[in-house]
Amino acid sequence: MTNKPIIYCIPGLGLDHRLFSKLSIEGAELKFLDYMQPIEKESISDYAKRLADKIEDDTFSILGMSLGGILAVEISRIKKVEHLFLISTVKNKSEVPSIFKYMDLLPTKNKTASKLAIDASVAFKPYYDKSDEAGNKLFEAMIHAASHEQLAWGVKEIAAWKFDEKLECPFYHIHGTADLIFPIKNIDQAETLKGATHYMVYNNAAEVSKRIEARIKLLASTY
Repeated sequence: MTNKPIIYCIPGLGLDHRLFSKLSIEGAELKFLDYMQPIEKESISDYAKRLADKIEDDTFSILGMSLGGILAVEISRIKKVEHLFLISTVKNKSEVPSIFKYMDLLPTKNKTASKLAIDASVAFKPYYDKSDEAGNKLFEAMIHAASHEQLAWGVKEIAAWKFDEKLECPFYHIHGTADLIFPIKNIDQAETLKGATHYMVYNNAAEVSKRIEARIKLLASTY
């Protein structure tokens, strides 16, 4: 391969491109897809189609974290994707924890519920994550910048996701053993990172970068 592979990065729900600020993947060009405001009653597959319209390259891979991983899977169903790099996410509905079924009962337009979710995420993050102070401040800034409608939509769409097929696109899944959002016990066909939490793409960026670099080199050797 003579040109650097292009990887579009999609963050988790309520987050943005700043989540990937510590990634340094030698031999690849990173581009970022931030969230758009969802249209009322828009399905995750329809949202993925709109997000895919922002992709300007014919040959590309996608790195998706959390909800971003689900969107990466959906985009791979409508566009030719060279490779999926899945971080702290799920590949099908069977990997989604059952608790999300109860979250699906939250009314989409209830801003009080969304605000409660934001406040709880910020307050409890130090207990379920291992970010440093700078990481916690960045998370708070990102989550407060997200709209209530976007957050409520995202939670409901994770719960309602129906995809339960084998991925046609080649993928590489990295998952932390201490991920409390998507517990490792539900995850199949993933390489684990011991002690890493849901936000390892930021907290463990050096190790994640190293592993993705190794994967890219392996892929390049097959051409």
